[in-house]
Amino acid sequence: MRITIIVLLLLIGESLYAQCSNSPKYWQEEIKKSKKLEEFFIKNYECQREFYRELNTAQKIYFDTVLYSKYRLTKQQYINRWLSLLLQNDKSFFKRFTFFNNYFATHKENITSKQLRCFQKQRGFKIPIEKYSFFSELKKRDLENDVTYLYPLIRWVYANSGVDMDLSKKRVQIAQKLFGMSVGEIGDREQFARYLAIFDREYDYVSKYLAKNLNISQIKAYKLLVILTFLESRGNIFALSSTGAFGPLQLTMHYYMMYGQPNNPFSPKSSLIKLANKFIYYYRVGKTIDDSVIAYKSGSLQKCKDGFESNSEDCRYYYNYKNYMYQMQNLTQKREISRYLTGKSYMYPQINNLNRAINIYSTKQYEPFQYALVRGDILYDKSRLGLFLDGGYFRTLGKMKRSDIYRLQNIYGSAQIKLISDKKVCY
Repeated sequence: MRITIIVLLLLIGESLYAQCSNSPKYWQEEIKKSKKLEEFFIKNYECQREFYRELNTAQKIYFDTVLYSKYRLTKQQYINRWLSLLLQNDKSFFKRFTFFNNYFATHKENITSKQLRCFQKQRGFKIPIEKYSFFSELKKRDLENDVTYLYPLIRWVYANSGVDMDLSKKRVQIAQKLFGMSVGEIGDREQFARYLAIFDREYDYVSKYLAKNLNISQIKAYKLLVILTFLESRGNIFALSSTGAFGPLQLTMHYYMMYGQPNNPFSPKSSLIKLANKFIYYYRVGKTIDDSVIAYKSGSLQKCKDGFESNSEDCRYYYNYKNYMYQMQNLTQKREISRYLTGKSYMYPQINNLNRAINIYSTKQYEPFQYALVRGDILYDKSRLGLFLDGGYFRTLGKMKRSDIYRLQNIYGSAQIKLISDKKVCY
C-alpha cells in the first residue's frame, strides 16, 4: 500500500510541481509533512534544484551521499535509490526489485521432491503438494518473490544447481539500468566522509555487537568495519562489481540471499550485521581476525599465509587492511578515524537527527538458522526427533538462531551441543 501511494504521488508530481517554489519556508514545511526524508526526495524529484538550496547541511549531506555517481541519474534511477533505503523491510525490497531473486526463479525446478516435502513440513502443511501445484500457488498468493518465506528452498536450490555466472551478469546489467550503478565505481574521500557521518548509528550499533562477541574493544571493532568498507566501496552505497557484488560491503548473492535471512545489500546496517556474523563464526571455530579478513575477501582461510599467493588481489587487500589498522592503532575517536582516511569529518549531532528511514531489525534477524543436535541426556526432556535430509534421525532442540546455540554450548559444552547446517536437515 505504501509503495502504491508513492507511485501515485510520482504520477501527479510533474503537474503539481511544474512551478517549483523558491520559498525556504515552503520546502522546510514540506519536509516536516513527510513521514520520512526519503519520501520527500521521491515526491519532489522535479524540483531538486529549488529544494536543495533550502536543505540544511545534514540533509544535503544525505542527499549527496545517496545520489553519488559519475553519471547523471534518470528519474527512475533517482527514485529507485531512495526507495531502496526507504523500504527497510527486506521482504518489500525483494518484491519490488525481483531481479535479485532470478537464481531461484530460474532454477526452482531443480528442487527435489524430498526437499519440497521437507519445506512443506517445516511450514506446517497438513498434506504434501506436488511441485507444479505448489509453484502455481506461490504465484497466486504473491509469494514467488517472498524470499523470507522461500529461504530454505533458495538455499537448497543453490546446493543443487551451483554457481550460475550468466544469471549474475544479468543481475549486474539490470542493476546498472535501475539504479544508475557503474561497475567498479567506488567513492572518493569526500563521499566516504559523508557516508561515515550519515550511517554513524549503524556502525556504532554493529561495532558494539561485534566487540562483545570477539572480546575486543568497541573502537577496534569500529576500525575493522570502517576499514573493510573503505577497501570495498569507499562508501559508495551503490557500488557494483562485475561478478555481482552489491552495496557498500560488496555482498555477493551468497551473503545477501543465503547467509542468514535475505537482506537488502544496499542497507548499511544489515550488510554490516552479515559481515559481523561471519567474523563471529570464524572466531567461534578458533580463527583470528586476520584469518577472517582473508576469508571474507577470498573465501579461503589459507591465502596470504607464509607467502601463499602474496601477489594476488586478495592478499593486497589483506595487506592494506593490516597497514590501516597499524597506522590508526593510536586513534580512539571516530572523528580522528574519519579525518585520517578522508581528510575531514562530518560527524556532528545534527546528522543523527535526520528523519531518515532506519532498518528496524536487530542483529538476530540476520543470523543464520541452524539446528542444535544434543548428545547424551543433556536437555533430553526439551529435545525431539529431527530428520536429516539424506535420512537418519537425531535428537534436536529444533531450528534456532546461531547465537542461541552458542549460548547453550557455553553452558553445556560444544561436545554435547553440536551445530548442524539447516541445509542438511529436513525438519
